[in-house]
Amino acid sequence: MTRIHEWRLLAAGAAAAVLGVSSLVMSGGATADTAPVDPELPETVSADVLPTVQIDGVAWKQVIVGDTVYVGGNFTSARPAGAAAGTNETPRANLLAYRLSTGELIGSFAPTLNGQVKDMALSPDKSLLYLAGSFTQINGVNRYRGAAINLATGALTSFRPIFNSTTNAVAATADAVFYGGIFTSADNTARTKVAAVKPADTGTQLLPMNPTVSNGNVQDIVVSPDGADIVIGGNFTRVNGLSSPGYGLARIKVATGASMSLPVNTEVRNAGSNSAILALESDGTSFYGSGYHYGTGGNLEGSFKSDWATGKLTWLEDCHGDTYSIWPTANTVYQASHKHYCGNSGGFPETSPRSFQHSTAVTQAVRGTNTRDIYGYPDHPGTPRPEFLEWYPKWTPGTFTGSNQAPWTVAANADYVVYGGEFLKVNGVAQQGLVRFAVKTIAPNDVGPALSGADFGLTATSPADGQVRLTWPGNADMDNATVTYKVYRGSTDAAPIHTKGVTAAFWKQTTQSFLDTAAPPGTTQSYRVVAEDAFGNQSPTEWVTVDVAGVPAPPDEGVVAADTFERAESSGWGTADTGGAWTRTTGTAGNFSVSGGRGLHAVTAGGTTESRLGEVSATDVDATVSVGVSRLPDAGYVWSILGARVSGTDHYASRLRLNPDGTVGIHLVRSGTPVVGANVVPGLSVAAGDRLMVRLQVTGTAPATVRTKVWPAGSAEPSGWTYELSDSTAANQVPGGVMLRGFGASTIGTTPVVVSYDDLKVLEP
Repeated sequence: MTRIHEWRLLAAGAAAAVLGVSSLVMSGGATADTAPVDPELPETVSADVLPTVQIDGVAWKQVIVGDTVYVGGNFTSARPAGAAAGTNETPRANLLAYRLSTGELIGSFAPTLNGQVKDMALSPDKSLLYLAGSFTQINGVNRYRGAAINLATGALTSFRPIFNSTTNAVAATADAVFYGGIFTSADNTARTKVAAVKPADTGTQLLPMNPTVSNGNVQDIVVSPDGADIVIGGNFTRVNGLSSPGYGLARIKVATGASMSLPVNTEVRNAGSNSAILALESDGTSFYGSGYHYGTGGNLEGSFKSDWATGKLTWLEDCHGDTYSIWPTANTVYQASHKHYCGNSGGFPETSPRSFQHSTAVTQAVRGTNTRDIYGYPDHPGTPRPEFLEWYPKWTPGTFTGSNQAPWTVAANADYVVYGGEFLKVNGVAQQGLVRFAVKTIAPNDVGPALSGADFGLTATSPADGQVRLTWPGNADMDNATVTYKVYRGSTDAAPIHTKGVTAAFWKQTTQSFLDTAAPPGTTQSYRVVAEDAFGNQSPTEWVTVDVAGVPAPPDEGVVAADTFERAESSGWGTADTGGAWTRTTGTAGNFSVSGGRGLHAVTAGGTTESRLGEVSATDVDATVSVGVSRLPDAGYVWSILGARVSGTDHYASRLRLNPDGTVGIHLVRSGTPVVGANVVPGLSVAAGDRLMVRLQVTGTAPATVRTKVWPAGSAEPSGWTYELSDSTAANQVPGGVMLRGFGASTIGTTPVVVSYDDLKVLEP
């Protein structure tokens, strides 16, 4: 309940100058989203911000016709998605059209209006677009606040009703076009705030419907399924002398202008100088409304659904924070508002400082009853209510109207939901005035849990020997109520040590915890938690380390070298956990670094990178390492080489070959010469970000037995070896060091391929 609502009433009168010329752990109850757990709840659209043409003012109404969206409002120019304000602009005077599937401006549709468009409506055959607003000319031709555009040609038709003041609303049937607003005459004939005219192509003819609308004005109109009557909404206090119905809502017989029964008006009472019904929509069986109130005179800031057949209330959504627009789809109802408290309708609580949800979605079905308000607002305890769905994009309000509001209007079809208003950003993406959202089958589905890194705070303590307790905050996702938490110890290349799915609304997130009872006593361990939504979008914590209580355990017996790369180096690899310092034997220093728990080689076209543990001297070794790449090569190949018995140029090695199509080959190499192997290992493939485990075993002398195997990280190690050889070359029968080497063919592309290594362990077998 704030003063933001005043835009509607001011726009209707002389004060409109502010607008220009106008296995889940279930918690927190049932919630729904793009992938709801509860099969009885509908899916919402994704919260992904789809690029859409932008405007420099405010949009009041959008109408979807096939793959075209028509936008009416108060603006002077349009610009592409991503363009900064004042750049790449195309003139558009209060009316434009864009492609629903792409968001791109349609260049051929460019009527010029000298005043804002407040509302639009389609003719039943979808050939005409009727306009309402404060304009008096279109394309230089006089049209006094009512007009029609031929959608086939984009031309202004000869339809020309004349209203003596602003029209706020328009609705149409095959037999009549209905207008509502603040006018007192139509076609130079007395009509107070509502009128009906024939939809003729030549001129216009006023129809006899002439109800008496007292005080206030009409904000919106919907037509009954049979076209025989209309429902009007606004801040009027009486219609045909009646206040019940007639207080902010009325149902009128088209043929006579007489008032009809409207039981919903006994529950929804918004009228006078401080409240109104702002928007009405219909789906053919029900009509829907939304409103505001401030102080006295009203009792609804949320929305309602009413049955056309009976006029009775179906449900009422009793949030606080004015609701400006509402749109029903088959199973979901979307709203534009600045809601800040929905607790008495089963939704989110008030916060301090106050926070706003500018777009919300609820069920078509009744899912409970409203409770008494706890803040002293007018309320509706015991009335049926819908369920709030987990769909909460984040909006940055604009300044054009001076009302500090974001979206003002919403519309939808089976695949898309479109919002319009004066917002500047959505989910932090610059997207002014217009935006699209889509169902999951055509959306990117890239929105993941909100917190990551330092903001996703993980703490670790060791309360007893061999135990580590981890705690982290709940991590809400804008369009998925279910978030799965995966706990990793030491590395994310291995399987998580704990997995837990939690289903909860964003305001019911709770602190999560896990007790690791398998931590080796007396060791230092590192942990990370990854939050993952239904589409695999991940948000990780930072790694945290903890000293595990208990006796300091002796090092692994027989460890020759080991490195988890839990350090930061910018021009080399520093010192391994075991095995001494890494030395760079070839390549440029800038191509070697340690970051994010991995040793990195930036492999360039035709370039070689090699890191060597020269302090190690071993004959028999059993080595494993995790390998991944930042991208696949454009052409040619990238090699990743794990070597043992390294002395000068002599060595044995396992050489991975990473191919452009994601296939993987492996060879056993003696001093740079492949002895056995293949360019493609059947059934094995890799993509950027995937990890592979490589194992190299070298035992015995004259002959030496050399073996290697490769498998996807996180899966079981295969029992057999991929390749092995027996070799007696004299230079290779002596102890030596360990190396990791990368090489890129000359055709891999201009951007380096970053080869990353982790969890190196070299044992004496």
